[in-house]
Amino acid sequence: MLTNWISNAATPSRSGDSIEVVNPASEEVMDLIPRGASEDVSAAVKAARAAHAGWSGLAPVERKAALLGAADKLMAMHEELARLITQENGKPLFLSRGEVAGAASAARMFAELSVHLRAGSQLAASGQLNFQQRYSRGVVGCIVPWNYPVALGVENIAAAISVGNTVVWKPSEKTPLSSRVIAEKVFGDLPAGVVNLVLGDGTAGAALVEHEDVDAILFVGSEGTGRRIGERCGRNLKKAILELGGKDALVVDETVDIAKAAALTIDAAYFNAGQLCTATERVYVARQIFEPFVEEMVKQSNAIVQDDGLMDGVGMGPMVDHLQLERVIDHVSDASARGATIHCGGTRLDRKGYFFPPTVVTGMPADAPIMMEETFGPVAPIVPFDDFDEAIAMANSSRFGLAGVVCTNSSSRAVKALHELRAGMLKINMPPRKAPGGTSEPVGASGLGHGYGQELLLELTRQSSVQWKGQL
Repeated sequence: MLTNWISNAATPSRSGDSIEVVNPASEEVMDLIPRGASEDVSAAVKAARAAHAGWSGLAPVERKAALLGAADKLMAMHEELARLITQENGKPLFLSRGEVAGAASAARMFAELSVHLRAGSQLAASGQLNFQQRYSRGVVGCIVPWNYPVALGVENIAAAISVGNTVVWKPSEKTPLSSRVIAEKVFGDLPAGVVNLVLGDGTAGAALVEHEDVDAILFVGSEGTGRRIGERCGRNLKKAILELGGKDALVVDETVDIAKAAALTIDAAYFNAGQLCTATERVYVARQIFEPFVEEMVKQSNAIVQDDGLMDGVGMGPMVDHLQLERVIDHVSDASARGATIHCGGTRLDRKGYFFPPTVVTGMPADAPIMMEETFGPVAPIVPFDDFDEAIAMANSSRFGLAGVVCTNSSSRAVKALHELRAGMLKINMPPRKAPGGTSEPVGASGLGHGYGQELLLELTRQSSVQWKGQL
């Protein structure tokens, strides 16, 4: 059984219970982790609090050097970590390699941004200074989901520690193996207590959120869990930065090349088997090109190779576990029962592992769960529209607003979407993924607070206003 990593030491859990970590491609048990007890969280928070004064007292360039060193260690383990991600998560190896490289890039980005973070000042009377000073918040709890365990874990930790915070990291119980390796081998050379890892499920996560000595929570995950975290943080007047679910829309108008637009939609909807917060989950297509677009989607969907992500040439792996597979099956089955047409895919593959094929659906009612609730799988529900205003209105009909994509060669429509489509991240003729150094703020039920970039660093610090008169 794996151990926690607290104050730079392997630390057995106080919990007497364990959780199996399962390879989603083979359904074989890879390892066991402790379920995580509140005592484990308290020990990790205590270590983080003890380390905070020393870590926050360093010059920013010293923390930058430490983070750049961690990024180098991450890349030195590139292949080892990529294979481990694929085994515990299911994604193809080329995606896992990209995830490790992206994590290292994020660590370097935050190392550089933190050195240049500016606080601001105002004009003052002669003999006075008026300025803002920023301080680290203290101990930050990072609760990370299973779909990008390394990228999101490293990114959130790097952001938090780059500005002087210390961290208690609670990875998903579905994908803890790569996180445990990183805690020891990537961050293990930082001063003891700067980065601590507690293994477990939602019980450990709740204990971290509720702990009175945790100053802020960084959470990426589902809407339901995020709402509960937000409520608990609100009761305790604790900072919460939440990136939650999405039901993101992609709009395709009649000005585009159909094959290219379908390829972009395939990327947006099926990337990481659709297990991505910003994945496209609703597709709206101009009626003039609707039928040929659906045909092209089916053609390209059927060409995707789906298998164990460690095999060569695989384009899509399995769902992360049986629960996620069942959710996708339920959404597609419900749509079919309501009269929808399943053009390809639609049923679980008859083989070992949690495999669900790329699926194209049309004709479902607007109130079907597949159109309203986060599916988080390789499913593309496609709906026709008659004019662009209608498309924007349908895209805005969701309570979520994480990301949106518009495929158009019309600059006026692109500008209209820029001003009217409710999404924290808008992509024009591009897939819905982060821009280097950029930021976004979720809309509606998709979360609170800025993610990524310099704005995330500002969220992870507190501001004090200083007025200084030279002489009394």
